[in-house]
Amino acid sequence: MIRKLLLGLCLLLALTAEGQIKKVTIEGEVKGFGNNELVLLNVDQSVIEKIQAKDGRFKIIANMEIGDMRYYYLHAPSLGSLGPAMNTPVIFFFVCSPKIEIQAAVKEKNMILSSIKGSPCGDAYDKLYNSLPANKEIEAATKPYNEAFQLYNNVAKRPENLAKLKAASAQLDQLFKQKQNEITALIPTHRKSMPVAVMASLYTISTNDVSKMEAFLKEFDPSIQNCYYLKQIQKKIDRIKSIAIGQQAPDFELNNMDGKAVKLSSLKGKYVLLDFWASWCGPCRKENPTVVKAYDSYKAKGFTVLGVSLDANEAAWRKAVQEDGMPWVQVLNDKKIGAERLYEVKGIPANFLIDPQGKIIATHLRGAALEQALEKFIK
Repeated sequence: MIRKLLLGLCLLLALTAEGQIKKVTIEGEVKGFGNNELVLLNVDQSVIEKIQAKDGRFKIIANMEIGDMRYYYLHAPSLGSLGPAMNTPVIFFFVCSPKIEIQAAVKEKNMILSSIKGSPCGDAYDKLYNSLPANKEIEAATKPYNEAFQLYNNVAKRPENLAKLKAASAQLDQLFKQKQNEITALIPTHRKSMPVAVMASLYTISTNDVSKMEAFLKEFDPSIQNCYYLKQIQKKIDRIKSIAIGQQAPDFELNNMDGKAVKLSSLKGKYVLLDFWASWCGPCRKENPTVVKAYDSYKAKGFTVLGVSLDANEAAWRKAVQEDGMPWVQVLNDKKIGAERLYEVKGIPANFLIDPQGKIIATHLRGAALEQALEKFIK
């Protein structure tokens, strides 16, 4: 069901016009919703506005970006939180005019969209979305997958039930690949189509290969480079290039265990291992003794470590630092600052070795590779 939800919110459409901020009125009714809170969120899930519905009716006036093909959320917290779930407490929509009317209803803790008026980009999307043959097959295959999932996880974890789940999952995976191929096939004849650009961005370009991403962007006409998702790919390219070996390490500032702000750049003059980790990360905790050993061996030669924890639980972070005996400076990541985004950290442990001039000289140093790198660079 999660994948089915993602289909509906990721295959989005948009205008080809320049994006711009305008005052937008969003009003309508969610039948059966009562007087509960509705939250309007941007694509990054930042809050734009909160309002209280009255007998399901609502009206929101807010400054919003239109024309760049981003999607917005209308979230009902009383129906559930955002994130992976078996229900859908949210409506996703595009803003391409200054007035949007939404009609929806609540059914079994789901926000069921009935209609959206004043959204020509939404109408264009529907036409494009329905033209993809794989969509109907995915919809048909989703029900048996959900049934197999429930049977194995909530009824009986038997080998035969697992086999059914694996078969249903394999079928869905194959259909999603078919869908990727269908979207890719649209690109050559739709270079100026923002809906195709968005679909292709979200479905067909999951990679960190800079050359592939640059080639992908060239597939589309410059007139639609304002598309939110194309811009995100360009930003990703820029970030990856900025953390390549030989580049100056991007600076950031986070609070240490005493609550004092620490800048990465304040450690210039030393070799620094920028180490991303978390208390809940098993491989990180397993790797920590190796880092401790390296620190003890090279600290007298101008080497130190800056630990960046991705913990959400500060107490767990502090406990892990003490348990693993890590004496170097530790800072706690702040999502608003996003040090992990600056360094394109998609999994942990992850680390970067930085020289005394602040340049990145090595990455992905785990196990013996860390000792070998330090021996090579620190004489």
